[in-house]
Amino acid sequence: MTSSASRNRPQIPVLSTGGTISCIHSPDGDLVPSLTCADIIGQAHIPQEVEPVAHDIMSIDSSSITLPQIDELIGHINSFCSPAPIGIVVLHGTDTMEESAVAAACALRLPCPVVFTGAQRPGDDAAPDGPANLSRALAALATGELDPGVHIVFGDSIVAARGAYKAHTTADTAFRNALADSNVAQDSASRPFRSSGAPNPPRIAGLFVPIITTFAGDGGQLLRALHERDTKEGTVDGLVLAALGSGNIPTAVAEELAAWRASRHALNRADLPVVVCSRVPTGGVSFVYGGTGGGAQLARDGLRSGGALRPSQARIELLYELAATPPSGR
Repeated sequence: MTSSASRNRPQIPVLSTGGTISCIHSPDGDLVPSLTCADIIGQAHIPQEVEPVAHDIMSIDSSSITLPQIDELIGHINSFCSPAPIGIVVLHGTDTMEESAVAAACALRLPCPVVFTGAQRPGDDAAPDGPANLSRALAALATGELDPGVHIVFGDSIVAARGAYKAHTTADTAFRNALADSNVAQDSASRPFRSSGAPNPPRIAGLFVPIITTFAGDGGQLLRALHERDTKEGTVDGLVLAALGSGNIPTAVAEELAAWRASRHALNRADLPVVVCSRVPTGGVSFVYGGTGGGAQLARDGLRSGGALRPSQARIELLYELAATPPSGR
């Protein structure tokens, strides 16, 4: 029976998607998502001021999450926003937490905080970190310390979703924020995509925006393969370049990209939107170097800066921008 005290506590929806926080070891020793959301809540210390309510959304390794599943997750978060709770918690694997978190920030106009959290060690570990992370997430919502928007609560840190990236594969405090670490001004080319706030969030399933990471001696072969696919099928909607240094690419890559964009013009197709990020974890893009492939020339050619965003998040923002653009405009 539910006590009157329990009925008077604000409820916080907890949405479970799987990930390490839901894993236990299989007989073979592999980590497999197995715990339900209620199981995970049962392991955590719950602040007495709130009542978490379990919702099992999916049970996957986040490395396998697809764009349709991100759409599904965003739809579930949106459904719990009216009437607005004091907050929502999403349990998510760390491999792609930065992408799903920024997707929620792009897709939704949130009336309350949404907190993503998870774990580095499974539920049957001798010292699992997931219960403490969930407790900290619930406490942050109970005390009202978070503004509306999307946050990642993990270990002893709270970081904004936009700019977040996984900085360590196994450390308890795994996430940092590239925007905060870089301490660079946000320029007009890297302003965040904002949803219109429509009742139905934009859907990104069906769009194709790959990330190409360049490297010393890159002859443009990967870019050429995408170019050929796009020419035959017209299936590339945009591109993110993980460039060198402050936003530069090898000459051969720049020439291949120029040929691709020229071929789209020859076919009377819309420009290929290209966002340039850096493969360097922090510091951001500065389009200052000249020459073919230099950032200054890329900017003159109409390529856009991803600012200090990691390529993974710049891709999600570009996907939402494309989802909000009529097909005729692409």
